[in-house]
Amino acid sequence: MSPTPPEAPQNSLPPLLAAPPWVRAPRDPEPVVLKGLKAPSEPTAVIWAPGEREEWTAKARQECPPLGETDWDARAAAFADGTARSEQLRRRRALVADLLLYGPEEHGRTLLADDRYRDDLTGTFVLRGVVARYELAALPLALYRDNQWAVSPFLDAQIAQYLLKHKDNSFSHPAKDWFVKHGPAAIALIVPDALRRPGPKRARAEAHIRAVADAHGGAAVLEAVRPYGEEAERAIAALGIDPLDRYPVLLPEIGFDLAALPPVLLRGREHRLPESAVRHLVTMLLISTPAEPYAGVEPSVEACDPGSLAEFAWALYRAEDTRPRWASPGVEYALGRLGDDGTAARLGPVVARWEKSTSWYNGGVSALNVFTSIGTDGALRQLHLLAQGAKDKKRIRAYAKSALARIARDRGLSDEQLADRLVPDLGLDADGGLTLDYGPRRFAVGFDEHLKPYVADEDGKRRKALPKPGAKDDADLAPAAHRRFAELKKEVRAVAADQVRRLESAMVAGRRWEPEEFRTVLLDHPFLWHIARRLVWKSGPTAFRVAEDRSLADVNDDAFTITAPVDLPHPLRLDALDAWSEIFADYEILQPFPQLGRAVHTLTDKERDATRLERFEGGTVHFGRILGLADRGWTLGGKETGGFRRHVSLKLAEERHLVIDLEPGVRVISPEEFADQELRRVTLATTSYGSGERPFGDLDPVTASEILATLTTLTAR
Repeated sequence: MSPTPPEAPQNSLPPLLAAPPWVRAPRDPEPVVLKGLKAPSEPTAVIWAPGEREEWTAKARQECPPLGETDWDARAAAFADGTARSEQLRRRRALVADLLLYGPEEHGRTLLADDRYRDDLTGTFVLRGVVARYELAALPLALYRDNQWAVSPFLDAQIAQYLLKHKDNSFSHPAKDWFVKHGPAAIALIVPDALRRPGPKRARAEAHIRAVADAHGGAAVLEAVRPYGEEAERAIAALGIDPLDRYPVLLPEIGFDLAALPPVLLRGREHRLPESAVRHLVTMLLISTPAEPYAGVEPSVEACDPGSLAEFAWALYRAEDTRPRWASPGVEYALGRLGDDGTAARLGPVVARWEKSTSWYNGGVSALNVFTSIGTDGALRQLHLLAQGAKDKKRIRAYAKSALARIARDRGLSDEQLADRLVPDLGLDADGGLTLDYGPRRFAVGFDEHLKPYVADEDGKRRKALPKPGAKDDADLAPAAHRRFAELKKEVRAVAADQVRRLESAMVAGRRWEPEEFRTVLLDHPFLWHIARRLVWKSGPTAFRVAEDRSLADVNDDAFTITAPVDLPHPLRLDALDAWSEIFADYEILQPFPQLGRAVHTLTDKERDATRLERFEGGTVHFGRILGLADRGWTLGGKETGGFRRHVSLKLAEERHLVIDLEPGVRVISPEEFADQELRRVTLATTSYGSGERPFGDLDPVTASEILATLTTLTAR
């Protein structure tokens, strides 16, 4: 173990860790309140962002195409004398929008001034189109309709007060957008509100000032405030127009021993932060959230060693007591920002064990954001494992799958293509092996027929086990190599199980890989090729296998070159099945899952025309087998009267579900109360709850064979 580096000299510390703002100039806990300030009263200005007016017009006309009725004078007269009010509401609304968007402007202006029709213009996009055409003449209508999205081009004190009343929500921020768009000129209109007595309105004004400062700079904001006087300027400056000044007056207390945490090293790893700097770093993290990190964190962590920061973040998580929440927002942010593959590998198994109480009631679902924030392939692998095997199926698994699907879309990949790219190389070399260095002796790692790692001496002789380091071995290298092999065995078990499952599913689904993709993600992968060479593949009409030197050979053992997409054929889609079985037997190749020897099932002629599989109905199955289906992609039905789940279904394709009705149903609270479940109906339907029955002949032969195999196993005694 390397010795701990000495403390960094004070003059070499990152400035914010040497003296953060709350140390340099502590903030007055009492907010400044100035009375008697009055906002300037200026005429309403109309200011369009580049292209904004044209965009509003185009969108309105797209949403509301012209009716084609162009007797504008007659229509204007009908509005004027009230005849139009007898039209059906939907028709009248269409006539109003049509005249305002396409009719002569003088008729439109007259209509805008007629209060009788101001309830007839609906829809934000259409209203924006009217504003784009008539500008100030349409402002009273926008305010009457209470439409924040339609007042964007208007700048005056009335609009500022109108928007200041509205609390922004998480979906859209028209008020914030307005203040940022109009910048310091808009801020000058709300200075009295930002310096009034504390309350919701002041808080919203302060938030808008900070947003404008972020977009236009703090100096521009202070310039706009200057006419109010120096005292007002100082008070606005204290509101946090500098992001570094945005910290709570009452800083969080640190409830654990900083000295017990691992050291944070500066880049170069020659010095560590002193305890005072560590305290400032922890404070910065604790006042952060994943959505709004404190601005001082980034320049501070950039000066520090990433590896030591990752260890530090994990130690923070372990040291902090935030019950009942899984972690405080600040520590959640620290894990995502400072964490690395090692952090993800530690957190993944923890999240996988969480019950519903943690993942739901204690905010545990947000832990998934840590993996996406770290963002490395190693972190996404943990997310993939959670999607497959987390204990909480309803939330952790579902949210992890959703996150991976979003990442795949962002990368232009399918879910399975992303999963291909997340398979770890396990530290193996390009040939798929590993050398364990003990100093005076070395051992080569290979993989046996069961994909379990083994070791061989330098002369190639396989050993029963890796020997423990001896007195003649290198004191550092040998123990590290011994630990590495132990870790490898654990990693291989997890990775192999997942990849074998995925490849078996790919065989059933008929998935294909493009030739280059097949070579990149399977043949060239240091571990996956060990699995690939134990299977039969197919490119176009030709089946082939992967030889021990990674060359490809057909059923005649002739060299083969891939020229078409590759799939993993089910025995129902594989010619020369007996010949391939003989080749694999001759070469003593043990397959990772049944392919060549896979049992094949077929529907009877009667079953192809039927919507039910009567041969399995009436059978009795232990509830444990029903629950086991859920681990293989099946979905239990919702809770019904008495807390029973009375069906289980498997999605086979779009609008194709295999549905099993159960009697009496699996009871959620105490499933063992009704241990035996009768398969009352086995149906092919368009929905997961059994409606819209379809004949089983709709299924392709492979899908039919697989569901028959599953049902045969399920009902076997």
